[in-house]
Amino acid sequence: MAERVILDFGSQLNNVDTFLHQSDSIDVQCSAATIQQMRQFVFKHPAVSEIGIVNPSGELVCNSFGLLPTPMFISEPPKKRGLRYHGPIISEFLQVSAFVLARTRHDGYEVNALLPTEWIKDMLHLSKYSELDYIAIVDSETGVPVFLQGDYSLPLGHSIFPVVQNIELEKVFDDQTRKFIHIRPFKNVPQLSVVVSKNARYLGLPSPVWLTALCLMYVLSWLGLVLLLNHYDKRVLSSRALLLGALNRQELFNVYQPLIDAKTQNILGAEVLIRWMHPVEGELGPTYFVPEAERDGTVLEMSLYQIDKAISDLAPVIAVKPDFKVSFNVNGYLLSCPSYIKKLCEAKSVFNNLTIELTERDVLSQTKIKSVLYQLVELGVEIAIDDFGTGYCGLQYLQSFPIDLLKIDQSFVASIGLDNLQSPVLNAVIEMADKLEKKLIAEGVETQLQADYLSARGVVVHQGWYYSKALKISAFKNLIKE
Repeated sequence: MAERVILDFGSQLNNVDTFLHQSDSIDVQCSAATIQQMRQFVFKHPAVSEIGIVNPSGELVCNSFGLLPTPMFISEPPKKRGLRYHGPIISEFLQVSAFVLARTRHDGYEVNALLPTEWIKDMLHLSKYSELDYIAIVDSETGVPVFLQGDYSLPLGHSIFPVVQNIELEKVFDDQTRKFIHIRPFKNVPQLSVVVSKNARYLGLPSPVWLTALCLMYVLSWLGLVLLLNHYDKRVLSSRALLLGALNRQELFNVYQPLIDAKTQNILGAEVLIRWMHPVEGELGPTYFVPEAERDGTVLEMSLYQIDKAISDLAPVIAVKPDFKVSFNVNGYLLSCPSYIKKLCEAKSVFNNLTIELTERDVLSQTKIKSVLYQLVELGVEIAIDDFGTGYCGLQYLQSFPIDLLKIDQSFVASIGLDNLQSPVLNAVIEMADKLEKKLIAEGVETQLQADYLSARGVVVHQGWYYSKALKISAFKNLIKE
């Protein structure tokens, strides 16, 4: 409601201020043209009853009625630039109460306009704002009303003035009623503020317009939610359909990251990774589709497919090297799927040396995994923690879970030869694994320095680009033959 008062009354102030802004072009000698210009403005704007020109000494020299024979002292000499107000006063010529807006020119003369109090009363009559208890135009510094409609009261125990910005609050007022108050300074006359108040008991009864708007917003929000859920369902279904289609077309394939004995340079085994030969995008790494597969559940079908492909791809290698180590990445969800456990058992009948790699979060987030892991260990499956040291796996978990192998995260390997915070962590991990009698594999070995450093500390199984990238099965077989 304060915005409406600002709009109604403020628009009139803007009109007057626009005229006063142009006051520098007015002839202060009060020529006939000046008198006519002032009268035309008064005639066009019923909010203004009189315009006056005051000299630097504070004497009224002329007004919209004409040139004064003798200048009349009416106030202190003008001191400030910019728009300001004073009053109410009694007009010398009309003998009516009026509110004065004034601007001081560059030459020290003041041009002012008188707004009759009766006009302001009609403009801001409470009958136009029936839901309000009062309307007040107040001095922004002191809060003293310059114009008032209704019974003026203010919140108890709350300092409001001086007003420098919009204020909205609900409190008990000094008339012992709980009210809502809204205060806004006028943009062009910040020395004045409009204050409106309404009884708090009416706040819960929105107007029909607001009620309609709220109902419309409610309907639109539900419609938006339905569309969002529908979009999400379509996206999930679309993602699942794409991945299942790729599996049916055998666009997904395995690559094999060699596990190297650093002492003999022999290939001990391989970590099985998956790629997608997308018909449009080309070869895609797991980061482009595995997270989506985990969200929509396609990771199960994809992982079953990966094991079948590995059995087929590595059959010739296993025939020559029966103890060849084969490692698959597994998450907690897969270990809760009976079909995947069955597939692992099938793989174990082919791969004598089978390892599954879990992240620390997968081990710790689901206690039911513990019993599944013990079942797999009884079958001869080796359990490894991937990216060890980057999660929150404590000693009690390493001792209570059937963990056989720790894979040192590549971020710690990369710290070798560098003076940073991760360097001592690597040595601590190696020492801890030795005391707990856990095997170690180092990931991300990329330099001779890293390989030598790890070998010197007993970590002799390496994985990384220093030895070989992950290879398609044909290239991997060729590497083994060399």
